[in-house]
Formats: sequence, C-alpha cells, structure tokens
Amino acid sequence: MSKPINITNAHRVAYLYLYFATETDQQLASEEMMVISAKVENFLNKNMDINKNLNSWDIVSETLNWFNSLSATDKTINYQKLIETLKENFNDEQKACFLNDLKELAKSDGIFLEAEKVLIDKSAKLLS
Repeated sequence: MSKPINITNAHRVAYLYLYFATETDQQLASEEMMVISAKVENFLNKNMDINKNLNSWDIVSETLNWFNSLSATDKTINYQKLIETLKENFNDEQKACFLNDLKELAKSDGIFLEAEKVLIDKSAKLLS
C-alpha cells in the first residue's frame, strides 16, 4: 500500500512519529508503536470535530504501510515536507505538544539516544 488516499493531519503526525522512531536507531520497538498509537489517539481526541470518523489504529496502520513502502531517501523527503506542513498549519501549542510527544517517544524504549536529541532539535528548528 502506498500513501493513504485521504491523508489527514493525524496521518502526517503518525508518519513523523514513525520516522522519528526508526530514523535514529533503524528499528521500531513495540514500546514505540504503543506510544505512537496512544499519541495518535490523543491527537484524534483533541480534534474530534475534524476527525470524528477516524480511529488511531487505522491511521497508524495506513501510515505504517505508506512509510514502509518508501525508500530511505523518500522517507526523509516526506519528513521535511510534513514538518513544513505542520509549521504552516499548527499553532504554537500544537507544535510544542508535538515536540513533547517526540521526547516521550524517545524515552519509550528505555534508551534516549543522542541521535534522538539531534532529531528533536532539528524538528524544533524546522517548526519555528
């Protein structure tokens, strides 16, 4: 499966979480998947009026299939495009929440890598 037909901000956020979780250590831990799913659920709940017919598992599953269908280069290109979309469409509170989510995701597998800190800092810079 490729990119979801009706991509939403929830898909974009899920993609960025997946990129973050895998880019830094080249693996996706089960703890990271649980955090990603919970964060997408939280995102959907905060935006109920827009996302009333969506559920987190469908979003994460569709996004994971999309993510896995891409080359490493295309994954990075999409990361940059999606961060730009969040920069344009998210308010400061939403951006801060997203960055905090990345920090929680970084700690979820019990190892906070320097590469994760660098990617959080890069994401913060791109969002500002």
